[in-house]
Amino acid sequence: MAVLSVALGACENMLYGARQGTIEYPGSGAGPNAAAVYVVKDKDTVDNVAQRYGVSQQVIIDRNKLKAPYALRPGQNLLIPGAKYVAPQDEPPTTAAAPNAGGNQVKREDLAPPPGEKAEPAAGQPTPLSPPAKEVTVAATPPRFEWPVNGKVVSSYGTSGGQKNDGIDIAAARGTPVKAADAGTVVYAGNEVKGMGNLLLVSHNGGYITAYGNNEVLLVKKGDTVRKGQEIAKVGSSSGTGEPRLHFEVRRANKTIDPTTVLPAQ
Repeated sequence: MAVLSVALGACENMLYGARQGTIEYPGSGAGPNAAAVYVVKDKDTVDNVAQRYGVSQQVIIDRNKLKAPYALRPGQNLLIPGAKYVAPQDEPPTTAAAPNAGGNQVKREDLAPPPGEKAEPAAGQPTPLSPPAKEVTVAATPPRFEWPVNGKVVSSYGTSGGQKNDGIDIAAARGTPVKAADAGTVVYAGNEVKGMGNLLLVSHNGGYITAYGNNEVLLVKKGDTVRKGQEIAKVGSSSGTGEPRLHFEVRRANKTIDPTTVLPAQ
């Protein structure tokens, strides 16, 4: 599944390399319907995000199919068409420092204090009596994925017989509902990835992406927001496997994860 590795890696670099409170704008080659992707941070609301990026609340609500009361989750990805950063009214304008006669800029910290006056530390620097700030690492909440389909795992994660599997294959009857392993946003829906048939990629909080391949039919499209357990496709054999089965992958930070380690025991 090397081709899928490239596709998933591109999605992760675009959507999940960013921290909460950051935005990724579409590249110059993006299509006319491309939109910037904003990663929601704590205490964000539709209103303040809309004001920050100069769009109406309705644009965000409609594009992301948000439901009342339009609550946002930290780490959630919002598509924002026409996003353009708007500085808050109380944010002072940025001005360039004037050069001195010698052509070199003079910084406040370079000036000697007047006689009898103690030098003040530069802005943002700790005083001699203040201990340096400590970095606080917040552990990521582990995902609580559910099985996308009930069935026997007929091909396990890893390399066997010279064949590498970046996920697992789950046998199920043709037409069996495929369900979203967790709530998220569809970042790919199509059949352009060789060997994957009809494929869905869904992004989740915490930088996780799940892949659902070999489907008979896809029931959601790119940009759709899905609920945990929502039917998103139907099991098939569109990649040429013969017997119907679901190919399921989990990735984070551009690395594959054995899906059985983040799924409940069957």
